[in-house]
Amino acid sequence: MSGGGWPCRIAWRRRDLQANLLDMLTGLLAILALGILIIVHEWGHFAVARLCNMRVDRFAIGFGPALIRRQWGETMFQVGVVPLGGYVQIAGLNPEDEAIDKDDPRAYPNRPAWQRVLTIAAGPGINYAFAVLLFVVLAGFVGVNGALVDQPIAGKPAAQAGFLKGDQIVKIDGRIMLDVEQVQRTISRSKGKELAVEVLRNDVSQVLRVRPAQESDSFLIGVMLGSAPKRQRLSIGEALSYGLSAPYLLTWDQLQAFREVFRGKQKMDLRSPVYIIRVMKAQMGLGLSQGLKFVAMISTLLGFFNLLPLPALDGGRLMFLGFELVTRRPVNQRVEQIVHMVGMLLLLALLLTLVVRDVYEWVFGK
Repeated sequence: MSGGGWPCRIAWRRRDLQANLLDMLTGLLAILALGILIIVHEWGHFAVARLCNMRVDRFAIGFGPALIRRQWGETMFQVGVVPLGGYVQIAGLNPEDEAIDKDDPRAYPNRPAWQRVLTIAAGPGINYAFAVLLFVVLAGFVGVNGALVDQPIAGKPAAQAGFLKGDQIVKIDGRIMLDVEQVQRTISRSKGKELAVEVLRNDVSQVLRVRPAQESDSFLIGVMLGSAPKRQRLSIGEALSYGLSAPYLLTWDQLQAFREVFRGKQKMDLRSPVYIIRVMKAQMGLGLSQGLKFVAMISTLLGFFNLLPLPALDGGRLMFLGFELVTRRPVNQRVEQIVHMVGMLLLLALLLTLVVRDVYEWVFGK
């Protein structure tokens, strides 16, 4: 009888091994997903630069010494030892990188301003386009978990309107609701206007009318929400509508968050790729739908962040190009180069600080 515990122990060890392998696989998928988003961003710059007949000397994923490199045509493709970003080296974009013939027609400064604008904007633009594609695939093919009423709060608008536990929220004012966040955002933006909420109750559709009440700076109906257990797939038209609107709404939310930061009502919460990978791994562990949605969100935010008008970012370069288009004379390259160099150093210092903090929180659970 004493040996009867061995099969159980072996079974538990197998389960632990399977859980660890699954955890490792999810982590690798998260790293791969973030790497793909970086490649997509840099490919946008690369593809448009080539279409505009600019010479691209290097396409790099990661920084520092190259782990892998290969020459294809006139471009060196490489993977750096520090996987925290990437860059496309266009001849003449950074004049101090190498000696560039000032009369070379394929050098970045010698191309028309509109081509330079398209080349710089292509990185963030392709991130937005990729996010749209992912959202469409998510809504139309994979399916999404809608919002389920866990519990209406007594005395609040939802309970008074007849919401019951188990109701699945399908539409608000005729607009399909695909997740809890979308429902909360729609209610909050109602400004107290009465909403027509279509719910699915025991497989029967019905419409409940509710007027959100203001609490602090938001509008609520007083209901606890969770994700519906079954995924729903939308028609192609509905999926396209969702795919096009989701990145726009996410960007708008970020702009509103910045406004609250500048007004002193909210603190800036900056995070490094280490934290993003941790959260992405957790979301992927919840299933394909949640994982794909989070990757689409990060693609949107990557495009948004790079459009910020800060030195060394695509938005900063677009600011200089905008000045050139308005004044019809180029900015002094030396001045622009110094501004971007200082911005890059500050950005790398901030990134390193965030990485150290996020790794510390990860290791010590702070």
